[in-house]
Amino acid sequence: AKKGRSPPRRSSRSPAAKKGRSPSPRRRSRSPAAKKGRSRSAGSPPRRRAPSKGRSRSKSPNMPQHPKTAVSIGSQGFDSVKADVQEAKARHDGSANYQAELLFTMGTALGDNGRARTMIIRGPYRPDRGAAEDDADKLLKTAERDGIQKVRELATNLKRGRVRT
Repeated sequence: AKKGRSPPRRSSRSPAAKKGRSPSPRRRSRSPAAKKGRSRSAGSPPRRRAPSKGRSRSKSPNMPQHPKTAVSIGSQGFDSVKADVQEAKARHDGSANYQAELLFTMGTALGDNGRARTMIIRGPYRPDRGAAEDDADKLLKTAERDGIQKVRELATNLKRGRVRT
């Protein structure tokens, strides 16, 4: 009698279900000796990749080196700007919130598809409509004087400066 081996498992599948399937290949686990042959010896240095050939990739001739973005164009980066105060998401207690929005129209300075691009920069949420209108005025003056980048910075600072406990 064989010792140390359990009897083979019986399949719960019916013989009819077995007919259409081919047996799956058996997988063997690697023995410790086989694993040893694949690893590096302890004293050898780690393998390094061969340095790649110094091929330079050519840039596409019609792609500019520094693409035009609304921010990189600077203060002349927009055709028009319009300030507005919108009703924003309500507070948890149900009272209204207001938010200043500046709508920048870029014209066709960005891209060549002929369609004017727009971008909105929003101020912080305010429970008082008058405070949101003050934000809109500040953002609009900054846009006309200093450009889009400064408007973004001002909007961020207004949002940060509002945190109350």
